[in-house]
Amino acid sequence: MLFVQKGVAETTTRELATLAGVAEGTIYRHYTSKENLVRDLFEGHYLRFGAELERIRGETAGDLAAKLGSMISFMASLYDSDPTLYRFLLLAQHTALPNIAKALPDGPASVFRRLVEDAIATGQIPPQNAALSTAMLIGAIIQPALAMVYGTLEGPMTRCVPEIAARSLAMLGRPAVLSKTEEDIQR
Repeated sequence: MLFVQKGVAETTTRELATLAGVAEGTIYRHYTSKENLVRDLFEGHYLRFGAELERIRGETAGDLAAKLGSMISFMASLYDSDPTLYRFLLLAQHTALPNIAKALPDGPASVFRRLVEDAIATGQIPPQNAALSTAMLIGAIIQPALAMVYGTLEGPMTRCVPEIAARSLAMLGRPAVLSKTEEDIQR
């Protein structure tokens, strides 16, 4: 995808049309600007991503640790199986996300916030600022993906799931038990 390879701002509509095998004017029949195309593309994937996280949160049996581990595993699997899409979502979020305010209740951040709020309400983690904790939790999950994008952390991302989950739980105030291998890595 050109947006990932070149960047959203650097990709021209002419390049998009050439890649799609259509005339440049065809793009403008459907989108008034490249920014609207990016927003619509981002919104569709973002909402599907949020819907899948919500399904996982709702269907995973167990406590916070089980639900969070399953949600992180899904995100890591998506990164490993479709790195272009994941990179697009990571890189386009800063320009596209502010323009889709209506999607926020169904987006990934809202799903993670509900997870944190439920854990607070059920006493699984101590009372805390749910908005701040959610922002920190999402950062703990997506920063390793960004590090992989920029080559400062080796993948696959699914290899990192147990440690990301354990550290995320600890950050939320719930001690997690690391496996022997993870304890060895920390030394």
